Amino acid sequence: MKNLPKAVFITGTDTGVGKTAVTAALAALLLEKGFLTGVIKPFQTGTELDGLSDAEFIYGFLGRDCVLSEVSPCRLKAPLSPCRAAEIEGIKIPLDDIIEHTRDYISRNDVTLIEGAGGLCVPVTKSYMMADLAVDLDAPMVIVARPGLGTLNHTALSLEYARQRGARVLGVVINGFPEPADVASATNPAVLRDVFSVNILGVLPLLPGLDVEGGSSSELERAGEDCFSPLFGGKFLADTFIEELSEATRG
Repeated sequence: MKNLPKAVFITGTDTGVGKTAVTAALAALLLEKGFLTGVIKPFQTGTELDGLSDAEFIYGFLGRDCVLSEVSPCRLKAPLSPCRAAEIEGIKIPLDDIIEHTRDYISRNDVTLIEGAGGLCVPVTKSYMMADLAVDLDAPMVIVARPGLGTLNHTALSLEYARQRGARVLGVVINGFPEPADVASATNPAVLRDVFSVNILGVLPLLPGLDVEGGSSSELERAGEDCFSPLFGGKFLADTFIEELSEATRG
């Protein structure tokens, strides 16, 4: 784990793809490995909705208290992009202050997981995208992707956009992998690796009882070492996983 970055930016191919679950599970693993681990979500929208926010769910899952102003410094009511949500509220996002706050938070931990809002092309302001935040924080990305049909296109577009914005991508974590796997889910990991040359850093299983807003972390505890690569202290090996899928498909 000597190559583990000081900060890791967790993004997704789409809203609702499972960034929060992956962030929570990864934070738990890093804490288990003895790392002083922080989790921060600089921009949270949809606070007018019922239920827990992403940061509240993560810290609840970890069994740790949190101060929302510390771990979720920009909170906006409407469930929209930060740019549009701020416009509706008639406020200006203090972008420089949020970046400085996040940098200070990163400095206080061995490793900090930064959860983005939506995908990479979500506007924070009219000229500043979520991908730009990762670049400014010097935080390489983990892209959370779905397993099934459509994920190749969504993941490829996210990878290309990240490169255009000058972001470094560590790899992909596939979330919600079904058992048994359908044909798309069984074949997509090999295509992601071989066609798009992206590292697969982990696979989390489908957890039907998981509900972030409702506060149910059902079965998320088992998303540990076996779900993440050695980069994060886990045991997951992409080549072995893909070979097992290939054998199951042939069988």
